[in-house]
Amino acid sequence: MPEERKRIVFDEYYRDYAGKLYGVAFRMVNNRQDAMDIVQESFIRAYQNWEKFRNESSVSTWLYRITLNLSYDFLKRRSKNGPLPIEKDFEDRRLYISEKDVINADMSDEIKKEIDNLTPKQKTVFILKCYEELTYEEIARITKSRIGTVKATYFQVVQKIKKNLGGKKNVM
Repeated sequence: MPEERKRIVFDEYYRDYAGKLYGVAFRMVNNRQDAMDIVQESFIRAYQNWEKFRNESSVSTWLYRITLNLSYDFLKRRSKNGPLPIEKDFEDRRLYISEKDVINADMSDEIKKEIDNLTPKQKTVFILKCYEELTYEEIARITKSRIGTVKATYFQVVQKIKKNLGGKKNVM
């Protein structure tokens, strides 16, 4: 693909997916600046490796996978230095719209703490299903897992969060 055409295509992908990828990265790392850095690096890597994209999945699946891998790498590095405090305000409120369908606003902070205690794979499945509203099939493609595994992981996460929040009202 000619370089100018490649830039135009990537500008369009950036407009279409940057907000969604930022939402995923933010929920994974709980820090605005780090999430923005991860999204920026995701697009740089996708741009640099465009010729290696095999069209075995959609571009959005590929972008999500890059973003999640960079988030996992970030979390591994950060675990050596200790966790950062969870940021309460999310600057782009439209990325949180679907949250009202998943949790009661009063429980938001407690559930965010529970999500932060999940394994990276559990956290990924939960974020992609609840916040990004992806199908099990889409999540399976992004995580390179079987659909049954994704469904089981999601079910286990929901049960774990419900159990840990025990006697609280309106838990999921």
